[in-house]
Amino acid sequence: MEKKFKLLFTFGILVVLIFSLYAFSDWFSRVTGYIIGEDEATKLTQCLDEAGAELYVSEYCADCEKQISIFGMAKKKLTIIECGKRGEVCPNLKSTPAWNINKKIYYGFQELTELSNLSNCNVLNE
Repeated sequence: MEKKFKLLFTFGILVVLIFSLYAFSDWFSRVTGYIIGEDEATKLTQCLDEAGAELYVSEYCADCEKQISIFGMAKKKLTIIECGKRGEVCPNLKSTPAWNINKKIYYGFQELTELSNLSNCNVLNE
C-alpha cells in the first residue's frame, strides 16, 4: 500500500510540474514578447482581411516564402494570390511579394509592424 501511495504521489507531482511548466512558459512568452505571439499575427491578419488586403506571391520567390512565414499559423487567414512562375497571372505587378492594401501596391518584404502601419491596423503591442 505504501509503495502504491509513493508511486501515485510521484506521478501527481510530475503532472503538476509539467502543467506548471507549460502554463509558465506560455505566460512568460506573452508577457515578455519573447516570441512574436500568434495572437499578434492573428489580430493583424484579421485586420488585413477586413481591409481587403491581398498578398501577391510567385513560385520560387524566397521573399514570398519569408513573407508568408512571419504570420505563423495565421497565414491560413491571409488572402494570397499566386501569380505563377513568371507572374503571368498578375501582369501588372513589377515584382513579388507585393501587397495590395487600400488599393495601393507595396513591393517587397514587409515586417509585421510595417504592415500594421500601412494598413492602419495598429493591432501590434496593444
